[in-house]
Amino acid sequence: MNYRYHKAHPLLSEYVRTVLILEGSAEPDPHRLPLFTNGMPALLCRTEKDEEGKEQISMLSLHGQSTPPECWSEHERTTVIAYFFKPFALATLFNVPAAVLKETPMNLSQWSPHKTNALKTQLIYSELTEQKTEALDALLIHQLKEHQKECDTIRYATDQILFNSGTEILSDLLKQMNVGERTFQRMFKKYVGVTANQYRRICQFQLSFSQLNSGKFDKLTDVAFDNGFADQSHFIRSFREFAKTTPHSYLKSGLDTKKE
Repeated sequence: MNYRYHKAHPLLSEYVRTVLILEGSAEPDPHRLPLFTNGMPALLCRTEKDEEGKEQISMLSLHGQSTPPECWSEHERTTVIAYFFKPFALATLFNVPAAVLKETPMNLSQWSPHKTNALKTQLIYSELTEQKTEALDALLIHQLKEHQKECDTIRYATDQILFNSGTEILSDLLKQMNVGERTFQRMFKKYVGVTANQYRRICQFQLSFSQLNSGKFDKLTDVAFDNGFADQSHFIRSFREFAKTTPHSYLKSGLDTKKE
C-alpha cells in the first residue's frame, strides 16, 4: 500500500483538514497502515481497475462520523481518495442535516444524482490520481460557493463558542453576524446537530474540565468564574450533568485536591 497526505486546496483550507490518498501496490504491507482519525467526517472516493485496466467507481460516499474498515481494504488496482473535514463542515457544504450523516454513511447519488453522475464521468476519464482530486476539489469549491453564507456562519459561530462559552456569547454572535435569532438557531441545529445553547454548554463544560485536569486554579470557584458559570453551584450542577459526579469527587478520585 502506498499512501500520502496533501494539503487541501487553498479555497477549502478552512473546511478540509487534509486529503489522504491510498494507491494499491503489488505487495501490500499490513504494517504500514495510514494514520487517520476515525470519527472525523469524510468524503470517500474509491476506484477499482479490472484486469483490462478499465476503471470503475466502487464507492463515493459521505461519512459523518467514521469510515468502516472495509473502506480501507485494497489491492494493487485500488485507489482511495479521502477528504477529512473539520467539525460541522461536511454537513454544511453538502446541505445535509448533521443528524442524517450521524446515523449512516450517505451514497453521493442519494444526495444529488445529477451532480454525482457528472462527477463520476470526470473521475472515470481521469487517468491520474491528481486529476481525480482536481475533480473532487471542483465539486467542493462549487458547494462552498453555493452555501458560502451558511458555511461561514457555522464555522465562525462554532469557533467563537469554543473559545468563549459564557452565556453572553450567543447574543454577541447575533449582533456580530447580523443574523436573526430564529434563522441562526435553525441553521445551527441543522448543521451541528444540537442547539446553539447545547453546544455552548458542552464547550463550557469541556473548558472547565480541561482547567480542572490541568490543575491551574487555586479554588474550585476560580474554575467556575473563569469559565462563565454564574456561581459555584451552577458549575457543580453542570459538571454533574456531563460527568455524573461533582468536581470535588472527581478530584478526590485521582487528582490532587484543591481548596474549595
